[in-house]
Amino acid sequence: MLADTLLWLHHSLLSAFPVVWRAIVSVLCLTFILLFTVVVRKRLRQAGLRKIPGPPSASLISGNLPQMFNPRADVFHKHLKDTYGRIIRITGFLGASVLVIADTHAAARILVKEQDSFPLAPGILESNRLVWGPSLFGTTGAHHIKQRKLLNPFFAPKHIHSLTPLFQRITRQLELVLRQLTVDGPQEIQLLDWLSRLALELIAQGGLGETFDSLNPHGEEHEFAAALHGYIPAISSLQFFRRHVHLLPRWPRFLRFCMQLLPSTRARNMTWVSDTLYRCSVKIYEDKRELLEMGDEEFEHQLSEGKDIISLLMRENKDASEEGRLPDEEIVGQIGTFLFAGADTTSATLSRIFSLLAEHPDVQDRLREEINEAHAASVDGDLTYDVLSELPYLEAVCRETLRVFAPVVFASRTCERDAIIPLSRPIQTPDGPISSILVPRGTDVLVDTLAINRDKDIWGGDAEEWKPERFLSPLPGSVTEALIPGVYGNTMTFLGGGRACIGFKFAELEMKVVLSHLVRSFRFSPSRTEIVWRFSGIITPSLRESDSLGPKMPMVVERI
Repeated sequence: MLADTLLWLHHSLLSAFPVVWRAIVSVLCLTFILLFTVVVRKRLRQAGLRKIPGPPSASLISGNLPQMFNPRADVFHKHLKDTYGRIIRITGFLGASVLVIADTHAAARILVKEQDSFPLAPGILESNRLVWGPSLFGTTGAHHIKQRKLLNPFFAPKHIHSLTPLFQRITRQLELVLRQLTVDGPQEIQLLDWLSRLALELIAQGGLGETFDSLNPHGEEHEFAAALHGYIPAISSLQFFRRHVHLLPRWPRFLRFCMQLLPSTRARNMTWVSDTLYRCSVKIYEDKRELLEMGDEEFEHQLSEGKDIISLLMRENKDASEEGRLPDEEIVGQIGTFLFAGADTTSATLSRIFSLLAEHPDVQDRLREEINEAHAASVDGDLTYDVLSELPYLEAVCRETLRVFAPVVFASRTCERDAIIPLSRPIQTPDGPISSILVPRGTDVLVDTLAINRDKDIWGGDAEEWKPERFLSPLPGSVTEALIPGVYGNTMTFLGGGRACIGFKFAELEMKVVLSHLVRSFRFSPSRTEIVWRFSGIITPSLRESDSLGPKMPMVVERI
């Protein structure tokens, strides 16, 4: 009835305009009618969600989304958790309801048990595919499972174990750089910059068998590295486009042409990032394929001796059956995906660890003592994978940091079909307490991994405090009984289910190798410049005085 009325008004108005303008007005009116119909239908489907507690909408157009996703969003996130609890309804685009979930049972249903009903949002999946290609970021369902099945052996402990000497060799390069910078005594150093270079080189050599010469103090930034570092700022500035890109024709060349026509620096930046990532990935793939065709001996003369993940994948893919083999474009897509996934999150986590060690010198001293004792008992000089795995305080420092300060806060999903999700505890609504929620199809869901990691009912009253010692004793029953659906240390940091982080063992080894070298050789102290941690997809440090300078973390470094 409403749609018929709007169409009648549309035809009545057209008679008042010339032919050309009629066409323009017609397109605009029909677009408005379509949008209005979609919005109304979604609001009607989501009527039952309005009883779930949440904050008032801040905008008719964007709701609470600007409050949720901005560099200073941590204050709003804490307000939501403290005020509304584990299940929160916020307002999204044009009044749509968005659920923020910090309940373990609900998270398990969304990420693990009914993950097929809660895939990535169509816009996010399509934007990932446009930037990264048909990689782990850009596939779903059986396609995604096939890729992971082929990749899983290269992220298993057996293979990660073999990368330990490579990681140690790369970390020693940074150790030499820091020694040169501190030759005249303690110096304030932009530590985040060097940790970012280190993380990039670790994943470049361990994941691709390539080097970007990132740890050369006088070298220029490789264009692949520049594109990777530019991805988060570029995509963050185009969030509306990213969420709705799936509504446009799925023609990459057409979309690229449209992006170039837009009078927007942000759109041009995104185009440059995407083009550079693709071009560099293709170059690496073609070079490796040429080596592979020359035989195993040449292939194993690479920087990583052929032990990097992409080299092993290409060799395995060559021998795979027709059904199990990945097309060339999917392997090309994994190259940029591995670099992005393994670089910024690792550098952000290492930055947080060194910042905490600087603020807690007693923890730093205790960790250094454990590392020195392990070195004294070692006969080979460097600590082996097995030794690093058996250092309890090193393990505790890593686990506690990843629990309290996970670099990624939310896992975003969209409900593809109506689903009922259970709650670990009832929530109060105007109609009384409820122990499950009917989530209508089309509803966006944000699983708040950080809130689950810091849940006081699970971890105790000091859940928000950084205390590595909590992992030196058996965990309380409240932790084990919570059945947290994560793949790492009773936390949600690396998610769970079919889209859990495939490289968490890789990242864990990186952190332990870096700490075992740098904490032994240097003492880290806070800078006089105040550091704050900003939310930009990945939580990174910045100078309070100027966010415009980008991620920064000065720190006083002193030789031991």
